[in-house]
Amino acid sequence: MNLSVNHPTLALAAGQVVSLDDALGTRLCARVGTLWVTYEDSRKDVILNAGECLTVARDGRTVLQALQPSFVSIQ
Repeated sequence: MNLSVNHPTLALAAGQVVSLDDALGTRLCARVGTLWVTYEDSRKDVILNAGECLTVARDGRTVLQALQPSFVSIQ
């Protein structure tokens, strides 16, 4: 996915998945809802609840899945 806008906010339906490739340093913030985040080749998964943020710690694929209807900002 290539986004060309500054600080987009995505609306995700429950179960919807977004993949980010080589997004090291990108900040993901759950504005509404709950997100499951995992990194390619990693056993560490993260759950982001509304109001929580995560900075992507590595290159490769980062996968987000909405566990309920959610809004996530990408900075």
